[in-house]
Amino acid sequence: MAPTPTDAELMIALQGGDHGAYERLYERWGLKVMHFLIRRTGSYLAAEEALQETWLRVFRFRESYNPARRFSAWLYTIAANAGHDAREPATESFDWEPPVHSQHHLKDYVIRALHSLDPLDRRAILLTIEGFSSKEVGAMLKMRSGTIRMRIKRAREHIKSELGDPD
Repeated sequence: MAPTPTDAELMIALQGGDHGAYERLYERWGLKVMHFLIRRTGSYLAAEEALQETWLRVFRFRESYNPARRFSAWLYTIAANAGHDAREPATESFDWEPPVHSQHHLKDYVIRALHSLDPLDRRAILLTIEGFSSKEVGAMLKMRSGTIRMRIKRAREHIKSELGDPD
């Protein structure tokens, strides 16, 4: 049984014309990116649109991928940009009363709190949630890692405030 190819190996294969590598990358990353985009856009429909645009850009810009760079950082940069380009819902359309006794509704409430953030703060915290370091997020957003750490701290404080943190 052949070892599972890395993301970088799949991208190199895609650059060489192997369209099956594209499908394998989508199978590996599609759902994760969709969840990121739902949090990013606050809308399932906008996230679907951004997901399609993300994978279109992955294919279109496949030659610009550098195998020395972590694939996930490259992919999430594309997804963050596609999510930014997607129509964002109007914050005032959200119902800000926290639902009672429902984890499903609590998830929606957290997404709404995320959308009350400054767009750059939201991008920084979402990329951090996805596991990227402040240095990596800084590179993706073309900002210093210290600035990213400050934005993440401010975003966390804002979310706690929106969610009615008891502390």
